Amino acid sequence: MGAEDTTAGGDVVYLLAELRSAEQGPVHEIGSRARVLEADGDRLTLAVGYGRFESVVTCSRGLVARQRHTLSRRALRADRWSTA
Repeated sequence: MGAEDTTAGGDVVYLLAELRSAEQGPVHEIGSRARVLEADGDRLTLAVGYGRFESVVTCSRGLVARQRHTLSRRALRADRWSTA
């Protein structure tokens, strides 16, 4: 579900998990849009936010997606009661 190995600098990705840019920095929410600054193996360096509010975050490829995913409340309720 994460970004493919072809993710490169300049690509736009979306967060699949909440990420913090620094120990006391802002928390970036799931679904936030980010720009890939650097891709090195399984690690990505991302710019999250815009203009003076942009911050840099490092994470694994598995924590981002190339397309924005949304879940309806109905799908979330169905997963909640799943026995699988």
